[in-house]
Amino acid sequence: MKIKDGFMLSEFGDKYIVVAVEQQAEKHNILITLNKTAGFVWQLLENEISYDDIINAMNNKYDIDLKTAKADLDSFLTAVRSKDLLDE
Repeated sequence: MKIKDGFMLSEFGDKYIVVAVEQQAEKHNILITLNKTAGFVWQLLENEISYDDIINAMNNKYDIDLKTAKADLDSFLTAVRSKDLLDE
């Protein structure tokens, strides 16, 4: 899975902002604010990556238990999918 092309992520202190650019700006009039963890996952999704690889990366970076990592990732993916931002 991978975030669709045409979105730019910028870091502002402890937050991230995602905006649509290029052709995506014509389809999506959105501005997304992400916390550090969601920003980290977004960055992983800028390249093709598997669900399991994201979970492993989250565990390595944040040292969280598997149940929490999966719940957090599932919630994030649901939000991204609802806005049609993910190529699967």
